[in-house]
Amino acid sequence: MTPMSLPWITVIFAIVAALIHGYFWLLESVRWRRPSAWQRFGVKDQAEADMLAPMAFNQGYYNLALAAGNLLGAVLLCTGAAGTVLFGAGLVAMSCFTMVVAAVVLLVSKPGFIVPALIQGVAPLIAIFGFLGLRAI
Repeated sequence: MTPMSLPWITVIFAIVAALIHGYFWLLESVRWRRPSAWQRFGVKDQAEADMLAPMAFNQGYYNLALAAGNLLGAVLLCTGAAGTVLFGAGLVAMSCFTMVVAAVVLLVSKPGFIVPALIQGVAPLIAIFGFLGLRAI
């Protein structure tokens, strides 16, 4: 793959999506016990936050895995070696697809969470659409 055929939009927005999901990991798995973290997710009080803590911790690591997939995939997309680029494209596509699906599920399950769903889903959606401009690998 040449630099001209590299889907730069995909690389840039995959990294943006990775940073957003890395932040979600930080909130859910590291800072969850703080009200400033759990209130962002619509949790009402500390008792509810304590009850949800194991689930939030687990969910945070899902987000970290998605972020890592996007970061590794974006790096591999930039290598230029055909097999490596294809593997990177697969990682980015699957990670971004999962992020977009999760954003849609959030919007369907909590219609009032439009802004969080957009934060979660727009960058990976743009990254996926970036592949449409790809001419040759």
